[in-house]
Amino acid sequence: MRDTDHGPGGDEMTGDELLARVRLAWAEVLDADTADSVPLDTNFLDAGGSSLLLVMLCEQLQAMTNRPVQVSDLFHHGTVRAQAALLAGGGGQGPDRTATGTRERLIGRARRGAPVPAGREAAPTTDAE
Repeated sequence: MRDTDHGPGGDEMTGDELLARVRLAWAEVLDADTADSVPLDTNFLDAGGSSLLLVMLCEQLQAMTNRPVQVSDLFHHGTVRAQAALLAGGGGQGPDRTATGTRERLIGRARRGAPVPAGREAAPTTDAE
């Protein structure tokens, strides 16, 4: 991550300030008590997010940082830390594998008939007989 970057209105923003803005956006979208309660290295879906909330997060981050961002980028950079790096222009260390891991875990649960956490239901599967 670069030491400084430009936020809304062209003001300089340090990497720590950008991280704090991403964390604040998460807190607002996830309805967390405080930004400090939002984990830095937990995937958005595992932190209680959903696809709809990810779209809301995308809009929130664009407004807070004045930077273009795609929902798919946020999905692939699924943690606060990775999203801050993405917005700083560094892209982090590549896409988070936690997003893919979460999807694979949910698909595995659905196939085994195990309960899927609320809000993360997978599409029903049919067994060929």
